Amino acid sequence: MKYTLSILFIAVLIWSSGSFLRKDSYIGFYYPDASNLFNNVQSDRSFESLDQCRAWVNEQESVHNPDGTKQDDYECGKNCNLKNAQKPYVCEETLE
Repeated sequence: MKYTLSILFIAVLIWSSGSFLRKDSYIGFYYPDASNLFNNVQSDRSFESLDQCRAWVNEQESVHNPDGTKQDDYECGKNCNLKNAQKPYVCEETLE
């Protein structure tokens, strides 16, 4: 029993340290028409920070809504699971 608890403690310690050392990544989703969330533009790469994702969104706004008259929207997904190639993706968190 003593060894089982020790092994379990070490396993949890290794798992938690891996979680803390992992860097977050962000994927951008830009919706040119906020009333139609099926029409979106997804970033072709991931970003290391939320600010980089937001900068990508600003670029998309300048392309798809240069005069600012359309009602658009966006999301930056944090640590999304992209292994499943089908949407919707599962992300730890979505941020604006």
